[in-house]
Amino acid sequence: MKKLVIIGAGIAGNLTAMYFRKLLPELDITLVGRLDRKRPIVGESTVELTTHFLEALGLGTLLEESHYHKYGLTYYFKLQPDPSCRRYVIHEAPGVLRMPAYNIYRNRFDRDIAGINQQLGIRILLADIAEVALAEKRPDRHVLTVRHSEGEQSTLEADWIVDASGRNRFLARKLQLNKPVPYQRSSFWFRLTKFDRTRLREIDDTRTEHRCYDPYYVTHHFYGKGYWIWLIPMRSENGDDLISIGVTYRAELMDGEVTSMEQFIALMQRDHPVIAGLIHTGVIVDTNLYKNYMYESSQYYSENGWFLVGDSGFTFDPANSAGLAYLAHQIPQVAAMIKKDMAGTLTPAYVASLEQHLVAQLALQDAWSKWYEIMHEPLKMAWTLLVANLGYFHISLPNYVNGGFLDGHQARHFADLVPRYMPDKQPAAYPFPCLIDAVLASDGNKLADCIPNLYPKTVNWDLYRPDEAARPRYAARYFRMLVRMRLKLMGMVKWQFKFSHFMLLQKQLRGLIADAGQSVALTLFPSLFYKYGTPPESLASPFEPHAAFLSLAPHDAAACAPLLQKNGRQLSAIAAGSMPASSAEMHV
Repeated sequence: MKKLVIIGAGIAGNLTAMYFRKLLPELDITLVGRLDRKRPIVGESTVELTTHFLEALGLGTLLEESHYHKYGLTYYFKLQPDPSCRRYVIHEAPGVLRMPAYNIYRNRFDRDIAGINQQLGIRILLADIAEVALAEKRPDRHVLTVRHSEGEQSTLEADWIVDASGRNRFLARKLQLNKPVPYQRSSFWFRLTKFDRTRLREIDDTRTEHRCYDPYYVTHHFYGKGYWIWLIPMRSENGDDLISIGVTYRAELMDGEVTSMEQFIALMQRDHPVIAGLIHTGVIVDTNLYKNYMYESSQYYSENGWFLVGDSGFTFDPANSAGLAYLAHQIPQVAAMIKKDMAGTLTPAYVASLEQHLVAQLALQDAWSKWYEIMHEPLKMAWTLLVANLGYFHISLPNYVNGGFLDGHQARHFADLVPRYMPDKQPAAYPFPCLIDAVLASDGNKLADCIPNLYPKTVNWDLYRPDEAARPRYAARYFRMLVRMRLKLMGMVKWQFKFSHFMLLQKQLRGLIADAGQSVALTLFPSLFYKYGTPPESLASPFEPHAAFLSLAPHDAAACAPLLQKNGRQLSAIAAGSMPASSAEMHV
């Protein structure tokens, strides 16, 4: 029997184990890790892509019963920097998306999925990996030395190793894969309870009114010079209100650092008094700090049968709630490589194409790093987020739902579209830079009027299931929306008869023609969307159809958390939160 060993018992390790148990039940799966380590938990806000993955794992009931629906990302753009100003332009979803997302209380969620894995019969060793001897050639097996809590050691053999050890970075350290990052970040955050949520309404807002949902149940974003703030409402285990509040910043761009509650509150009193007022009504549960937490690796996947997923390979910027979305990409990619390896069709070219796709996603993080330079400028930041969301809903999300990221040709195409740049070569942080600069320089324009809520137009309201034929149509709409955005900005410029405006107009007309041409071409000739055409078998996805990567075997939800409590049944030891007394092997 082929053997898979997963290092790490956190969310990355448990989701990997659950996915493989359902996709490839013939594999012998062992999860090695300790459950008694207490580390700060990040990744409380999910996006539609992440939920699509979690639903396929059979976790929909868990999300519905124990966590809050999240009705999109809401952005607060403050019009004046002084503390007395409470005027914000607010962008939020004007309706309920067809694909759900959730704000999850991770302490409970992580514990529940560990309990489900126990019910699924996944072997769990509550121990540490002391050493790994990687096989020099295939099909030789890797050998792992396991150190148990009592001090004794044992060995495991594995055909494949998935390192999900998080910030321990077991394989990255062993193989000396650490790679410098182009931009560094720090983050301070805490959780608050017993607070008055109505304080968030104490602002003078410009927003599109609706009656679709309570605007509290979103992920809230505020911005300042070199930083952004998140507020994530969550449901605690006893049903009380709980909210995660934090700041992520580039220290060299903001005025000072935030490493304590005192510094955080002082920053909020200066820039966003509404948040300071909210904090003063509640009770702080805990505080957490990561300074200069960004890192990368020089390699993530190997045809020799080892893989780095999640924090074991790189860290991410929590902007736009993308953290768990990386796992939702990486776990199926690892599964695709293992499926091809089992069939004897895995090639270095296929592994390289999937790694190129992953690195291209890190290139998006480089772009997000540049956002910190403009976060205190509401016009630039608002338009930046509009274009970013347009690309997510019309390009990235359909690519995921349809499994395109597991096709070698499509993975390469995505990498071509999102190249990485050196910091000094990185494009402007905001879209249509010359045009937006001209808008800001124009007289007679009110800032609030220049930040239109285009959220309804940038969301792909049609998307809710795999539809390969629709992807070129979505891409055509993406370019069509770029045309509309450019025209709207051009209409905000107070044009004058001078050379600089003549050159600007020429440039914008060229951009209009290029985007319109792309839209028309993709509408008339959808095959152009697939730049490299049908891949050879060596680069083809092992899933047919491609979206079948989420066609997973169901589990008995009535026998797993959280329905055990609702059905009056006894929770398992892990699902109930009690820790085993020893590092013994556990399985059903």
